[in-house]
Amino acid sequence: MTNEEYESILLGTIIVNPEVYYKNSKKINSLMFDNVENQYVYRAYEKLIKKGEEPGLIKMNKEFGMGSKLSSYLIGLTTLPVLLPRELDNMIAALEEKSKNKIINSFVEQLHNMSLNNEPLEKMLAYMDKTHNQLNYNESDTNKNFIAQLKDFREEIQKRMTTEGITGITTGFPQLDEFTNGWQETDLIIVGGASSMGKTSFAVTLAYNAALSGKPTAIFSYEMSAIQIVQRIISTNSGVKQRWLNKGALDKKELKKIDDTINKVESIPLIIDDCNNTSLSYLMTKIKQYVHTSGVKLVMVDYLQLVSASSGRSGNREQEVAKVARGLKNLAKELSVCIMALSQLSRGVGVRSNSRPTLSDLRESGEIEQAADVVVLLYRPEYYGIYENEEGQPTIGLSEIIFAKGRNIGIGTINLKFIPELTKFEDYE
Repeated sequence: MTNEEYESILLGTIIVNPEVYYKNSKKINSLMFDNVENQYVYRAYEKLIKKGEEPGLIKMNKEFGMGSKLSSYLIGLTTLPVLLPRELDNMIAALEEKSKNKIINSFVEQLHNMSLNNEPLEKMLAYMDKTHNQLNYNESDTNKNFIAQLKDFREEIQKRMTTEGITGITTGFPQLDEFTNGWQETDLIIVGGASSMGKTSFAVTLAYNAALSGKPTAIFSYEMSAIQIVQRIISTNSGVKQRWLNKGALDKKELKKIDDTINKVESIPLIIDDCNNTSLSYLMTKIKQYVHTSGVKLVMVDYLQLVSASSGRSGNREQEVAKVARGLKNLAKELSVCIMALSQLSRGVGVRSNSRPTLSDLRESGEIEQAADVVVLLYRPEYYGIYENEEGQPTIGLSEIIFAKGRNIGIGTINLKFIPELTKFEDYE
């Protein structure tokens, strides 16, 4: 039987029995059809599907117009022999393989042309990623029926009951772990804070603690270089102040502390990418690369507003940031990883009486708040000249970790201690 006969039998089958299409919709695509008439028929079929209509023989005839040549051809398709389920599966597999070969051939040709035309690397990587998704649409499909989902849920409950400690990625702080149960896969965590609140230091500490626990972690830093991030990690863990590291004014004792710290942390699974490309497509491609090659489980992005959804940065800035936030959330779900992104707060936060941040202070907050599973806001009253709280307790060194949104954990505040000269967070006594 020829490929053209396969095409015609498949079309006739899905017209007479749309259930076959719904069952195999991840496999069937327009590239399966070489015959011109079959291409027209399939496009009309897809058009009805997208409109939410049942693409049966009557609706298809209306689409072409009664009495047209395609209408007669359509009737001929529905009279072709009906195949057994196994024969149908084999036929779809053969046509699917043909369509993938077409995609690969087109990909090679297009990539060659892009290279000859000196297209930007970012555009080429995005095209490669898009083609990869096309080739793996069926393999990556994870749709399950409700019974299977209930079974997965029951197994997850059993796992939680038999797991000692937290089920997610540790924060490195017992109180935060108890509140969050650890950072969970597929979650988008937003860490917000006004200038000088220590949000970068906090997020770097969380990333470092995750890597220290054995979870491969990647930091994407748009504002600081990799060396600056490393310096913060070394200062925090060695006890050598940042100012002395900046000046290089170190004695032998301090240098020994630095060397000991380097020996301690050099083997942890931590990646620091001080990427110079700010596009969302480039960031997503790099995240996928690290997940597939290094098994990364936690990703930290510093910071959200520095990632551009389009090369020209045209249009509404809020829509731009919304696209970045939604893109990162979808990627976290796709890869089953936790993504943590830092976000600026609006300048109005420093004008209020106590300057304590709220969800509405997130800059371009609409979609960020919607996309995030958890929103953490940092607040240091001491920075604003507030040295006692309402109960008269001192706030020197106090950093409030405010969980302003927690899709599965609720809201609340955990206190940590912040040491500015070491950019270090500790448990608060």
